Amino acid sequence: MRRVIFVFLVIFGMILGTAGFSLAPKDAAIQTGVTSFLPQTGELKGWEPVGTPQHMIGEDLFLLINGGAEIYHEYGFKQVIAQGFKNKNGKSFNLEIYEMQNPAAAYGIYTFKTGAEGKPLDVGNEGLLEDYYLNFWKGNVCVTVIGFDSEKETIEGIMKAAKVVDAKINGTGQKPALIHMLPETYKNRLKPNGVTYIKGNLALFNQYEFDTRNIFGLKQGVIGDYEDFKLFVFQYDDTIECNKWLKNAMKLLKKNPRFKHVTTQDSGFTMMNEKGIFFYIENYKRYIFIFQGKKKEEAKAIIREIRGREVER
Repeated sequence: MRRVIFVFLVIFGMILGTAGFSLAPKDAAIQTGVTSFLPQTGELKGWEPVGTPQHMIGEDLFLLINGGAEIYHEYGFKQVIAQGFKNKNGKSFNLEIYEMQNPAAAYGIYTFKTGAEGKPLDVGNEGLLEDYYLNFWKGNVCVTVIGFDSEKETIEGIMKAAKVVDAKINGTGQKPALIHMLPETYKNRLKPNGVTYIKGNLALFNQYEFDTRNIFGLKQGVIGDYEDFKLFVFQYDDTIECNKWLKNAMKLLKKNPRFKHVTTQDSGFTMMNEKGIFFYIENYKRYIFIFQGKKKEEAKAIIREIRGREVER
């Protein structure tokens, strides 16, 4: 589900890019940062740019992807530059370079956009090729290169562009410390690309619909998608804020007809959804932990382990 918005962006952006349109507002000066990452003449042998680059800053992203801009802003979007390329045989691809507010935001939108399938590549941080979509993040930048087909010629062009951009981005960036809360014991059961870093309720909604409203007051969290369960970890500023949002969530989930048997237990509560999936939800210091799965007996053991993995602010 996380790729629905991404696919919309791909189709819309590529059509405009290959048609030679630029959506950059007239009064928006192209910023040195992302522009300097674009391949220059001669750097992509056999490939030529199509039209002028598309450039969006801040809220202007809604002009480019009105239906998909919100998730980028939730993570912390600053600007994007996109450029289409084609070769003499009519093959083409689109390059999109997103500057986010910080490395955590770049990593987060990368985890949102990538799926469980794909081929790992030695490009940027965690380069991943899925069909004819290539994604990587580096520093506070997330890069996406999209082809129109998965033929060898197109894939080679995509990979060449990614490597050129990678070489232009300085630094590497650190993953958010919160992801280290996920338990080491169950690491072998984690699905490929099963970690998603989230910065708000929209990203959470794409992983699991607790409610359309932000009932957990979510600002920062990590989700681990395992073979037979999911684990959610939400981080708050302090214990008082954490307790407030746990109580709010329990109150509203009790009223939600999709959930039943919402029962207070220890420092949290349990419930079942309409499909018979079990949830164990508790708070500890400034964290809310949620176990989602069918093996109730595993829930508390997993929560006990991550309680001991508290990270620094």
